[in-house]
Amino acid sequence: MEWNEKFPKEKQPNYTDMADYIGGESKQLWLELFDYMDKSYKAKPKMTYSCCSMKPGWNVKFQKSGQSFGTLYPEEASFSVLIVISYKYDFVMENILDKLSPKMRVQYKNAGDYMKMGRWLMFTIMSKEDLDDYKILMSVKLTPKGNII
Repeated sequence: MEWNEKFPKEKQPNYTDMADYIGGESKQLWLELFDYMDKSYKAKPKMTYSCCSMKPGWNVKFQKSGQSFGTLYPEEASFSVLIVISYKYDFVMENILDKLSPKMRVQYKNAGDYMKMGRWLMFTIMSKEDLDDYKILMSVKLTPKGNII
C-alpha cells in the first residue's frame, strides 16, 4: 500500500508510524538522521501534508536559522529527500564536491533549476553513503555542531 493511501490527509501519522513504514535498514538511517538533526542543529521535525502529484502524502521538514534542510518522504524500504541548494552556495559546493559519492556528484551537476532558486536534488536514501551525502549537502547551508558525518 502506498504511503499516501495508508495515511491520507485526514489520518496524520506519528514519527514512529513513518519509521515503521520505511522499515528494514532504512528505518535505522531515518532514526539516525532524526538524532543527527537534533544533536548537530537542534532542528526539530515538522510534519506537513503535500498534495503534490510527484510525492503526495505526509512528509517531514527540518529548518533552522531560516535554512531549509529539505523535505523527507517516507517510502517502503527507503525514504527520499528533496533539497534545494541555492546558487549562492556554488563556490562552497565546488569545494566539497570531492567529499560526495560519485553518484551524488553526477546528480548535483545534472540537477535542474525549476524556479530560479538553485539546484533541486531529489534522491533516495537507502545506504549510509546516501545519508552521508545528505549530511554534507546540509552542511553547505549551515555548519553543524561537531562532525558532519
